[in-house]
Amino acid sequence: MAAAIHIRLPLRHSLLACMLLGAQAQAGNWLLLTHSTDGQVAYRDGPLHGLPHGGKRAFFVELLLQLQQDLQLQAALRDVPLARGWQTLRTQPGVALFNLNRTPTREDQARWVGPIWQEADYLYERSAYPTGVSRLEEARLLPVCVLNGNVHDQRLSQLGFSRLSRSDSYEGCLQMLVAGRVALVVSSSRDFAQKLRAADISPREVSQLPVKVNDDDGYIALSPDTPTAEVQRWQEALERLRRSGAYQQLYRQFAQ
Repeated sequence: MAAAIHIRLPLRHSLLACMLLGAQAQAGNWLLLTHSTDGQVAYRDGPLHGLPHGGKRAFFVELLLQLQQDLQLQAALRDVPLARGWQTLRTQPGVALFNLNRTPTREDQARWVGPIWQEADYLYERSAYPTGVSRLEEARLLPVCVLNGNVHDQRLSQLGFSRLSRSDSYEGCLQMLVAGRVALVVSSSRDFAQKLRAADISPREVSQLPVKVNDDDGYIALSPDTPTAEVQRWQEALERLRRSGAYQQLYRQFAQ
């Protein structure tokens, strides 16, 4: 009898933990984290908001504010470095991190809502100092700046890039580029103009190479132990925003 009790207790505790987490999520006790905003957001009357026409990060923040209202979440949005946000997501319940690329290595480490964004990422160089790179493998031995811990960092590390410099912001990477500390930077093309403005860099100083690093599908990542019903609740709220036209309106107002 004692052995039977010893076996059943962990199962009961596990079920109780799942029930408590589900109750926590339903009550709106979430920690909402974004990253790499690079001057696209500002605190207004307390909460974090996207700046009109600020870029994709401004759009993400406003999209989450809309979802927060629909899902009746009370948590405030916080801007943190990506690596810290990813660590928090994986180790704490009730955390949402956005925007995050959904990759095979991350698949089982989070629950996923989306996609909320799709884009292609390219290499960029200083216009006055062309590298002559025409294929991705030709850049393997060059110093390249990536956002610390993001999908570019992971992909180029896997490909054997040995001179990666890591920054907590795209602004930092671009400033390293124009200062000559790195030869290349990886960024999406879709919001590159906003990143240059945030870094106070003229578009004439930086050129896009015809070298695609990867295609990205961006998602909202939830803590890995988030109940399936709660993940579905988030997904349905996102789909409602798409059907109502609110998603497209926010995109025009903040991302473009």
